[in-house]
Amino acid sequence: MKQSKKNGERIVKAKPSGYEERRVRRLGQVRLLVGVLLLAVIAGSAWFTWERIMVPYEGKGESSSSQSEGKESSQGEILPVYGDDFNLKLVNKENPMEEGEEPQLTEYAGVQMDERIVPALEAMLEAAENEGVPLTVTGGYVSAEEQDTLFQQEVERLKKENKYSQVMAEQTAEKTVSRGGCDDAQTGMTVQVAAKDEAGSFENTAQYRWLSRHCIEYGFVIRYPEGKNSYTGKEFDPTRVRYVGTRAAGRMRQLQMCLEEYAEYSNR
Repeated sequence: MKQSKKNGERIVKAKPSGYEERRVRRLGQVRLLVGVLLLAVIAGSAWFTWERIMVPYEGKGESSSSQSEGKESSQGEILPVYGDDFNLKLVNKENPMEEGEEPQLTEYAGVQMDERIVPALEAMLEAAENEGVPLTVTGGYVSAEEQDTLFQQEVERLKKENKYSQVMAEQTAEKTVSRGGCDDAQTGMTVQVAAKDEAGSFENTAQYRWLSRHCIEYGFVIRYPEGKNSYTGKEFDPTRVRYVGTRAAGRMRQLQMCLEEYAEYSNR
């Protein structure tokens, strides 16, 4: 026992008992354990987030010529699965179609397209029909020659109606109509859709709302989404959907990426 004086008084300070020492020590151990567990939870969450965002989807590097066992859609259809070299084929102003390169064309619903996207497209159209929001296909593959004709027609229209110069007309036309060989339509993997028996802007229809929500289940994405024109070089077009495969479509939705962004991301 230790004695001391304060203001003339005698003060006696007692040493803590063994029980109190053990209690304090246990409290310290509990605090330490809680701190360690909290750090482990934070580290685990950070790792999970990093893995989900930064690790590309499985199947990268598969050959496009090989069709694996198949992917089942939410409606139960078995959809073919292809590799990145097919799914993520990128054609735009900076990546023109290679000379002599042609898709494997077939005709479906009166429209030409790459035959490999037909099973997924058919399943998506059937699902939309069953949900009471029927869609119709209005466009698909366009050859480089036809595309160049469309581009030149738009240039001439802008010159005539808006009194644009040749340069101004070409620059403006490229925002909506690509030059020949520089449009995704040349891949045969993009199709244009419309609401069956509905008039007015497609963007305001129940069909578009269904499509924008469910197209990834069938491996499709909106080719020229809103707010991505700095990457795609094109204005928002709700009518054009592009096949990329269900895995890539899901990742693009998760990461909020357009095809240009995701193609670059997956090649890192």
